[in-house]
Amino acid sequence: MTPRESLATQGFAGPFPRFASPEVIAELAAFFADLLERQPEQPLYGRYSVRDWHLINETLRDVMTAPELVSTLAEVTGADSLVLWRTKLFEKFPGDGAIDWHQEYGYFDGEEVGGHRPALFPLNHSGQWDWTLWMALTDVSEDDGVMEFVKGSQQAQYPKRMVRLSESGAYVDPRNRVRTKEELLSRAANNSLILDIDTRRVFEGVDADKYTLDELFDQLETHCEDLLAVVTEPFELEPGATQTVPMKAGEYIIFTERCMHRSRASLPTAKPRLAINGRYTLGDTWVYPQRTTRDTVDGSNLDISKHRCVPVLGDRLNPDNAYL
Repeated sequence: MTPRESLATQGFAGPFPRFASPEVIAELAAFFADLLERQPEQPLYGRYSVRDWHLINETLRDVMTAPELVSTLAEVTGADSLVLWRTKLFEKFPGDGAIDWHQEYGYFDGEEVGGHRPALFPLNHSGQWDWTLWMALTDVSEDDGVMEFVKGSQQAQYPKRMVRLSESGAYVDPRNRVRTKEELLSRAANNSLILDIDTRRVFEGVDADKYTLDELFDQLETHCEDLLAVVTEPFELEPGATQTVPMKAGEYIIFTERCMHRSRASLPTAKPRLAINGRYTLGDTWVYPQRTTRDTVDGSNLDISKHRCVPVLGDRLNPDNAYL
């Protein structure tokens, strides 16, 4: 079947071959590895974030808007007008657990971490109007947190429920990554401890010298017990219902977020996995409608007042969006 038929029937298409040079992919991998190590402030958001570095890093923006990539997007989706509205780094370290099965019906309101602020407002709700492109920056084998899809699952909306954050796939246990009290306190203070979760005040007023590292982790878990996140209710899978997608660095897949997907756990002996995703929506979609009010915080606790969309295809653009 053609890639367009695959997207329509299975919910995903690819992997597509690398079009950027190995040197460019290696440059981006090094950039994000350094970002994870240093955790600098994202200039747009005033704090550490793994989101939207394409608005800062020209090499990343060039890759995510490259003619070869946009041509594939247009062919596979059938869209005649697209904007790139978001990118996000997805890292997985050796021993990291799975990101559980999930699907997103296009509004990106932060429900995976308890948020309820839609980021997108489509002109036509009934059809397909947003897609994700997931590009490997390092080789991804079956052992390195490979992406997995439930074929055809975009045709149905699966039941969900709210649980404690620590019981959801959105919670990546920092015990697997943080080794010292100093690092724990520093990362909590700059919101780089648990993705999309505001941890700046978790240890406010706490005398860390009085506690061991494990005791401080226990305090963090107590804080997270009050936070809720959405999870997909368990469902049965027939043999052959899913497909994993190993990739070489620079290869990518295109899928609708309505397709049930996850990333598998990374083995303790695995290599660190780096991937960047780009989210593209029809040009007439209203991006971050809350910008028209003074409330410019999105569902993932970021101030998006300086955010910009990047037109990549066609000229049918929503005039209420802010563009780069």
